[in-house]
Amino acid sequence: MCKMFTTRDKPMSDKHRNIIRKKYVPLSRDLYASHVMPYLYQEEAITEEMMEDLDAIPDERRGYKARKLLDLIVTRGDRAFGIFKKALEEWGYKHLAELLEEKTLSETSIDRENVSIKKTCSGITSDDVPPGRLRLWRLSLHQFKDSPTAQKFIKGFSLMESGGEILIDSNYTEVSGVDQLVEGFILQERLTPSSHNHFLYSREGLSLDKERLEQLMGDYPDSSSCLFLQGALMPFGDDRIRALRMTLDCIFRMGAEDPLHSSLHHIYCILGDTILNLNRDNPVAAVPVFTSALMYKPDCFLAIHLAAECSMVLSPADAIQQFRRYLQIAPPCDKRVHWAHYCLAILYSRDSETEKADKHYKLGLAAEYNLLPTFVTGWAKEEAQKLIDEKVNKEETIPMKVLDTI
Repeated sequence: MCKMFTTRDKPMSDKHRNIIRKKYVPLSRDLYASHVMPYLYQEEAITEEMMEDLDAIPDERRGYKARKLLDLIVTRGDRAFGIFKKALEEWGYKHLAELLEEKTLSETSIDRENVSIKKTCSGITSDDVPPGRLRLWRLSLHQFKDSPTAQKFIKGFSLMESGGEILIDSNYTEVSGVDQLVEGFILQERLTPSSHNHFLYSREGLSLDKERLEQLMGDYPDSSSCLFLQGALMPFGDDRIRALRMTLDCIFRMGAEDPLHSSLHHIYCILGDTILNLNRDNPVAAVPVFTSALMYKPDCFLAIHLAAECSMVLSPADAIQQFRRYLQIAPPCDKRVHWAHYCLAILYSRDSETEKADKHYKLGLAAEYNLLPTFVTGWAKEEAQKLIDEKVNKEETIPMKVLDTI
């Protein structure tokens, strides 16, 4: 007689589905599904048929396999959510289990930025920082105003504020407000949907009217700024890719006169980053996109960094050269410098070049210490530390060789 699976008695709540959806990228990127599948099957979170379907996917396609598992879990009810979280805790994915904590649902990189900003601004006032919806962010960077990166971000925040004011004052009829918003986002090299949505709609951002802004952008189908912002706001997926490609088509039709023509490199970067995030296990489709970005701006260190992330999977030797190139041309205060060092530590650890790995890990720590308050760290630090610790532990457990005294 077949076992009755109770996890489908009730569908998974929107709350738990949203938690998984919001953390879909790091979950599918870091998880080896094969590690947790036996436990999920044992606890009846997945069926035997699901287990067989997942087993049929080779481990070489690890990212795809993880995404298929996540897609199954959300169909299995709230009990399956708890079992999945327990499996992550039991099988060495504590950092992923923490992402599923309900209390940390809002703790995205943007929220960590908010915390950092508030700590930095505590007790700081300056008459040199004019008022505005994003004044807190500008104020946090004021003490670093001599840094070219800080200057770029302060200007970006000012452009966003200007765009928001134009939209509100014009009752959401003046499309030049969208142009200002987009210029600010591009100047700050914002990539993710969460970042764009946060600064437009949250209380810590511009608090714009989402429905009215969407209506305005829809009224200007030939505006590259509107097309770009519509795409940038979409979650990672095929729709976002299509919208960004439509933006590129619009710019190419208009030629050099288009206001975003000088920002083609960034639009290619955000397109490539979207493809990369959807195909972490095999990001080959993202590589030519970053190549296009570099055609329009050969010293675009963002494109070099993202291309290096692809090469970590496709060609580690190239990744090392690309990260080193990035570190040569990026300003020391760029928000990805620490990340590049941690990635180099990972790559050298995998090649058993312990000395170089340790060197770049320490350089990553130093770069992280000097991060501007609007910047946060990512997963690479933890992965680098894990690999270095494994190498050290392995060396410590190697038995001493008996000397031949005869």
